[in-house]
Amino acid sequence: LTYPSPNVFTVGSAIANLSPTISGNVTSFSIAPALPAGLSFDTTTGIISGTPTMVSASAIYTVTATNSEGSTSFGISITVNDIAPSSLSYSSPNVFSVGSSIANLSPTFSGNVTSFSITPALPSGLLFDTISGVISGTPTAVSATAIYTVTATNSGGLTSFGISITVKDI
Repeated sequence: LTYPSPNVFTVGSAIANLSPTISGNVTSFSIAPALPAGLSFDTTTGIISGTPTMVSASAIYTVTATNSEGSTSFGISITVNDIAPSSLSYSSPNVFSVGSSIANLSPTFSGNVTSFSITPALPSGLLFDTISGVISGTPTAVSATAIYTVTATNSGGLTSFGISITVKDI
């Protein structure tokens, strides 16, 4: 008994049916533990099908094929990733003054984001929140115009946006 494995799927995208390859007669199939939400298991054919509806960490699902002579099992690896975030943006360009607190720069984006990152490091005095993607603070030194690339990430992938920031003297 075998299946294609490993399998990595995306929330909201229908999967191609996963069919078992087996020799001999099978009277029934079973699987444990239960498949991720939205996926179905046919106990007659052993086919896994459907459209996953929730993110699910990589796990091994044990399929057992049974007949009057006994049974055989196979562990199939299934992961369900999130839809990659998209449409990330900030207001840009931004010109700030040394010693003046900035209004928070918050990202707009589509999808779920588990973390944000930025490169290169922001000008001195500005802070970047890796959970919310918010840029805040009070610049403490002059900084020439530069593009800072913010990346939003989740299990399905990432998207980036280049934000222009300049810090001028008072």
